[in-house]
Formats: sequence, C-alpha cells, structure tokens
Amino acid sequence: MNRPGSEPSWDTENEVLSPATSHKVGVGSVILLGLSGQQIIPAALIGAAYMPLESGNGAWLSMLLAMCATWCVMSAVNIFARRYVVTGSLMSYVGLVFGKRLERLVAGSYLLGFLIACAAVTASTVMFTSSFLHSVGLEFANAGWFQSLSAIAIAILAGTCAWRGLDASISLTAWLAFLSLPLVLVATVSAASQSGLDIQSQAVLAETDWHSIVRGAIVGLAYFVGIDALASLAAETKNPKKNVPVILTSVLLITGITYVVVLLVCTPLMNAHVAELNEGLSPTAIITRAAGMEYLQNPIDLLLIGATFASLVAFINYGSRVFATAALNRFIPEIFSRIHPKFGSPTGATILMSVPSAVIPVALQTLAASPPLQSTAYLSTLYSLFWVGPYIILCIGAIKEIFRETNRNLLQIVVVFTGMGAFLALLVDSFFSGAEGVMYWLPYITVGLTIAGYFALTVNQALSKPTTPSEAIL
Repeated sequence: MNRPGSEPSWDTENEVLSPATSHKVGVGSVILLGLSGQQIIPAALIGAAYMPLESGNGAWLSMLLAMCATWCVMSAVNIFARRYVVTGSLMSYVGLVFGKRLERLVAGSYLLGFLIACAAVTASTVMFTSSFLHSVGLEFANAGWFQSLSAIAIAILAGTCAWRGLDASISLTAWLAFLSLPLVLVATVSAASQSGLDIQSQAVLAETDWHSIVRGAIVGLAYFVGIDALASLAAETKNPKKNVPVILTSVLLITGITYVVVLLVCTPLMNAHVAELNEGLSPTAIITRAAGMEYLQNPIDLLLIGATFASLVAFINYGSRVFATAALNRFIPEIFSRIHPKFGSPTGATILMSVPSAVIPVALQTLAASPPLQSTAYLSTLYSLFWVGPYIILCIGAIKEIFRETNRNLLQIVVVFTGMGAFLALLVDSFFSGAEGVMYWLPYITVGLTIAGYFALTVNQALSKPTTPSEAIL
C-alpha cells in the first residue's frame, strides 16, 4: 500500500492505476458520486416530461424495462469486476478477454464518449444557468458570449474540483446533487395531489400499445448509460472485487426505481400538458404551476444547476482514470498517465477532459449557432451512442468468460445475452428511427469517429515506448 505522498504504482498486466494516497474510499461515498454522475434529480424530471410523450400511460413500464435491460449489462460488468481490479472499466475488461486490438477499438469509442459526455453536461449546466439568470432579470444571460464564458468557467471549476481528488469531489457533489430534493419533493407531491395520480390508467396501460412501450424502453436505455464507469474507481475502494458490483447495482437500482416512481406520479400531470411540453415549457414550470407554487420554480432551477455541475465533476473523476489507464497502455501519450502525489488524481487526464468540456459547447455556440438546449440534445444523444458498441462487445466477452469456467451458469448467459440484445436494438433503432437533420447523422458520426479514434490510438501505441513508473510522477 502506498503511503500518503508516495509514488503511484500500478499493475500493467491488469491495468490497475493505484492512487497516490493510502486512503480508500467507502462504498457509500462512491454510491453518492455515482448518483451525482447520473444527475438523478434533473434526469428524473426530464424523464417525467419526455417519457410520457413516447409511451403515454406506459412510460413507467418502459423505464422499468430499460432498467432491467441495463441491469443485464451491469451483470456482464460484474462478471469482470468480481475477477479483476482495473481502472479502465469496460476498456480494460475487453482487453483482458480479447486482447489489445479489440481493446483499442473499444477505447476509441469509450474515450470519445467520455469527452462528449462531459461536453454535454457542461452544455446542460450552461442551459440551466442561463435560464435561471434570465428569469431573474439578467437579459444578457441568453447571449452567446455569456453562455460561452459560462461554459469555460464551469469546465475550469469542475476540472479543479476533480484535480483536488476523489474525497473533495465526493464531498462537493454529495451536497450539490441533492440540495434540490426537498423542494422537488414538496412541489411534486403537491402537484400530484392537485391533479390526481390516476394509477389505474397506468396499471392497465390505457390508450397505450406495446410498440410505444418498447420504443420508450429503447429511449429509456439512454438514461442509464455511464453507470459502468464507476468501475474505474476500483483501485480506490476497499475490497473492490466485492464492493464494485455492490456499487454498480446500488446506483442502478436507486436511479431506476426513482425514475419509475417519478413517472408514476407525474405522468397524469404531463399527459394533461402535452401542448405546453411541445412548446418548450420545462417540467419544473409545469409541476410548480400545478402545485400552485410558482415561487419554487426559480429556487429549484437554481439548485438544479448545482446538480448538473456535480455530474460533470463525477464524470471527470471517472473518465480521467480511464484516460490514465489508456496512457499506461500507450493508446494515448504517456503524459496523461501522471497522477498527483498528494491528491491521487490523474492530473494530465483531468486537464485533457476539462478542455473539451469547454471547447465543444463553445464551438457549437460560436461556429454552429447551436444554443445550449440544442447542444445538450445533440451531445447527450451522441455520447449515449458511443457507449452502445462497448456494451455489446463487453457482453460477448462476458459470455466468453463464463464459458471459461468449469461450472457454467446458463442463467448468467441468458441475462447477459438479454442485455446485449437490448442495446443492439438501441443501436439499430438509432439508424432507423426516422430522425431528421443533425440527429439523423449522429449514428454515422459515432461510427466514423470511433474508427478514426481506433487508428489514432493504434498509431500512438506503435510510436510510443513502454511507460515506466518513474516516468509517471508529477
């Protein structure tokens, strides 16, 4: 075990990057970070508005099916997590089964996915910030220059928090992610009591067909993408082979059950305000108006800024460790494998992730005239697609891993195969969904960038010399 302030170390065979400090993070703390990363409260509110548009009274069932399908994929992740301690998450697991070539392909998609995810969360934070400031009378808040400066400031601040280490990040995100919870609960319960729950219509799936439910479930899968990234923190948790599966399953169940409950409560209300939703009215505005508590909308929106910012800090923490592991494998320049001698954070990788977090939203704002709301929609869809391919490959690897065992568990194979099928359906649906404009091209952009990333990683590995521990000290 490393002493505080000692040199970092790693096991290059199993791709384990050890933190520079001896302190290990507890299960509860990592679960809180995971819930922050999933934007549990903002995502629940967005899902409450969007899912009923897809599935009507069957929205809750669509989300439940999506949660179950994701649980099947997390079962594949857990097969590896119980056997190996790695910091590259899916990337490392695929490498352990299939070797470096397929690991590079997954890395090409996975690393780009992290960069796009952080840019999407930055754009989302800017969107909430501008909306709140404009609502309190600051007219310039919707100006492009202000939103660009906001994106830069948010990315720098999030990167600084991640730089300070996992403990500092967890302390911050745990507060920011859940500060809005009391007000959201009060407004939602009051709105439901005013409009009525109408559980019966949802239980019998009134005016809803199975095609809509299945379509909604495919859309709902995107709400769970990224939970697997928590496995990148394995080296910083106590007894990781036991605790990482517990962490992944806990975060998935807490987020999934929350989404389903919120949909059961809010779907009747949202069904009654479809026109307003289509006109762009936010779910918080609909809920607070229905509750007769319009005065809560601005405070809730303000606290949601903190929740989305917490998600950005969490994703930089996950992703920086994956990038550092990629650097150890010489997929990217070795400078990104360096970790801080005191805080244990991957310093180079943290900077690498923070820069695109600001640059991509600013570029969309200035070069493509895409405001934060539109940028968030594009980037959120794009980063979800970058995860789908690695999930499918991982599931194949998990089945191969099961067949290596003497006592093969047929049920495990069925579960993993089910998860793979669900995300394969999401991949196919993305090409044939009938989307128009930029959304139509996103699947093709994903494939093109993944291939380009694979070749870039291959070239860098061929030109690089092996990394040694003495070269990775900051």
